[in-house]
Amino acid sequence: EAAVVILDGEGRIKAMAGGRDYRASQFNRAADARRQPGSAFKPFVFLAALELGADPNALVDDAPVSVGAWSPSNYKDQYFGSVTLTEALARSLNGATVRVQEQTGRGAVRLAARRMGVASPLSVGPALALGVDAMTPLELAGAYAPLVNGGYRIEPHGVEAMATPDGEIVYRRESS
Repeated sequence: EAAVVILDGEGRIKAMAGGRDYRASQFNRAADARRQPGSAFKPFVFLAALELGADPNALVDDAPVSVGAWSPSNYKDQYFGSVTLTEALARSLNGATVRVQEQTGRGAVRLAARRMGVASPLSVGPALALGVDAMTPLELAGAYAPLVNGGYRIEPHGVEAMATPDGEIVYRRESS
């Protein structure tokens, strides 16, 4: 099974598929299935850092990291040493991302994600940076919209208005 959500910058659902065969399963995996976003959560970590004054060209150490007893590793245990914040995000480097989160503060990361539109519960532990908290693909897509529309939070929606055959508007979505 698969799920996909495509939104425009104003939150209009342009395409959404929540499964293969509606007759076999009416469960919409795009709107209702909660999964860990993993590295797709990392932009919120870097956004929080930027909002608190970090420079995208500032250097962060991408090396093995431990926070208490928790020690995540990079893909294939490959580390890149001193990298810019921009490179750390582009390469999806776990070590660097956790360091950025711990320097920025987990509370700031949670607040940034909330402001962008993440409504699901978010953990307080260090694994927050690596996207361990479940959310729907629709919620994540909606939270990404401000990254492409100038920073405006949106509400994903599929219907803007409904009218009778005579043209009488019976429903119009209120702008957010």
